[in-house]
Amino acid sequence: MTDKEVLEQIKQSAKQIEIPDSITPERLSEKLRSPKKPSPFRHISLRNAVSAAAVLLFCGILSGVAWNMERLKPDNPALSKASPKTEAISENKNTGASPPSGDAYAEPKQDAGTLYTVAKSYDEIYQALESAQSQQAMMRKDSGLGIMQYAEKEVETAAADSSTNGSVDLASPKNNYSTTNLQTEGVDESDYIKTDGRYIYTVAERKILITDTADGAPKAAGSIAPELGPADSILELYVDNGSLLLLVQRQDASLDMDTTYMIDEGETPKQLFQSQSAVILYIYDISDPLSPKLSGAVEQDGFYKTSRKIGDLVYLFTENPYPRNTETGRDKWIPSINGGQIPYGNIYLPKEGGSSELILASFHIQKPEEVIDQMMILHNDVNVYVGPNSLYLYEYDYSSEETITHIAKFALNDGKMNAVNAASARGEIYDTFAIHEYQNTLRVLTTSLKAGETSNNLFLFDEKMELTGTLDSIAVGEQIYAARFMGTTAYFITYRNTDPLFAVDLSDVSNPVLLGELKITGFSDYLHMWDEGHLLGIGYETDPETGEQKGIKLVMFDISNPAELKVIDSVILDEYYYTPASYDYKSVLVNSGKNLIGFSGHFDPKENGFYIGYQLYSWEDGHFAKKLSEPLDVSSETIRGIYIGNYFYIATPQEIISFDIENAYKKESSLTLQE
Repeated sequence: MTDKEVLEQIKQSAKQIEIPDSITPERLSEKLRSPKKPSPFRHISLRNAVSAAAVLLFCGILSGVAWNMERLKPDNPALSKASPKTEAISENKNTGASPPSGDAYAEPKQDAGTLYTVAKSYDEIYQALESAQSQQAMMRKDSGLGIMQYAEKEVETAAADSSTNGSVDLASPKNNYSTTNLQTEGVDESDYIKTDGRYIYTVAERKILITDTADGAPKAAGSIAPELGPADSILELYVDNGSLLLLVQRQDASLDMDTTYMIDEGETPKQLFQSQSAVILYIYDISDPLSPKLSGAVEQDGFYKTSRKIGDLVYLFTENPYPRNTETGRDKWIPSINGGQIPYGNIYLPKEGGSSELILASFHIQKPEEVIDQMMILHNDVNVYVGPNSLYLYEYDYSSEETITHIAKFALNDGKMNAVNAASARGEIYDTFAIHEYQNTLRVLTTSLKAGETSNNLFLFDEKMELTGTLDSIAVGEQIYAARFMGTTAYFITYRNTDPLFAVDLSDVSNPVLLGELKITGFSDYLHMWDEGHLLGIGYETDPETGEQKGIKLVMFDISNPAELKVIDSVILDEYYYTPASYDYKSVLVNSGKNLIGFSGHFDPKENGFYIGYQLYSWEDGHFAKKLSEPLDVSSETIRGIYIGNYFYIATPQEIISFDIENAYKKESSLTLQE
């Protein structure tokens, strides 16, 4: 069957499928439009969540269909151990990390306390998976959901990525162009749009579009179009030192004609549907951006969860949102990386249960065919925080009256990953910036709900994850909306009908001290350190009596004396009702060196039906000064503000617009992107 015939059969089958109400475009749009605080998973990658849910639905549609995708199988030279080595990449510029030498698994894995323990055999892993599978069958039965509905629900949860948080670079950038807004300095993150200071690289559906920005006039310069199967999708990318790293979600499906399984006791055995998902990391040499060359690739089982890049090392996190059926045989359910299965000595089992498989691997971009290290962790909805030298995985335990957060620490050493210990804290982490490592101390802010009442807590752990200090019962009746750590001070926002900003002194890790509290109307659900004396907040204005929202709000706090917090200035955009800054920190541009504050937002339709716009401000003489308010004719929320030299660009998958910074941000030109 040709690809064209397969696609036609898919289209006809799709007409018979009813899309679950929870993932219809209208429902998803409604969820994102609401500026009210979701809890606890606020920073959700919509694109990944939709892709994952769509993939599972797509698999159901394909019940009798299987397609051949040999160009993406491990025998592809770019994916095999015979993968071509990069000849154009310059000498290793990673800070302290060398290309792998082949002895990746010399160091035995250590237990993460009692939270995750290293498996002693594959048989032990089978027993854990069989137990998890039985538990999920019971949960499906209790919930009344079919297998596909239950899988959809699991994927929606798994797609929530609680990312990293860390120190903030307050100085102007080393290069005269913007980079992705990161949570941890020195830990790069993928995004849909990137620049190298001359070219802008944009994910546009099934290819990467390359735009030349010379002289402030964007011009089409080329594209990168990897071979994709009908269900494959491009996710995000990295650009660094002449290399472009492209993340692709691959999806294949078939029926296992030799294996049957039973959904519930007493039902007729059915053929086992095989859904094979994997993430491919393609590495391109873009030393000549007009002629990019594929130099290598990595293939890792699972759905994309997140990734990080530290120097030339890439850490890739994928997830199978529910354990595979053990009856299919070991070769069918043990995750594979670059065609090789994960050794049982690199697989961690949880203390109790385990509904998902988190798959972790590290690679060097000069030798992607060699896995530096790999792990699999059976878990219950784990979240990820990555610092320069440590990885933290945390998940929630709802089995008692008060939710408990369990945190496991893994050391990162030139790509090697090994457990250090684990600890627990009361409450849940409601903001991804509320977990942070500084000078070997982990700081965690949580919100607890007990007996119907919320309160907030601060916990400090040393390098061995031993508790050193605690601050309890902060702002009873409220919950944390946003947080930032600056050196030895923690700042966080709680909210009920007013917006208190708190400052806590962390200099004595055994005795954290609440320094100051400031109440204003509205709330901020994104905080960014502007400089050592100023903290920027982006959120919403509200009525202090009713809580009714009245527009997007910018506020600049004076934190020069944390014991006497003050508001210097605020701006309310009453025509705007929603901003992606509330859940996607990568959509925000903040740089005090260039004096820029940029973000997109939704407003009530006015002229020409526009309802999405980009706002750009600077901070001048103690006040916010508007530089741009540009309506955009786009259908995507993927909007990035980028500066390159003396030009500012609003970049979307459909269009790139340039403005002359030195000429009062006069619009220079625009380019409509053609896929």
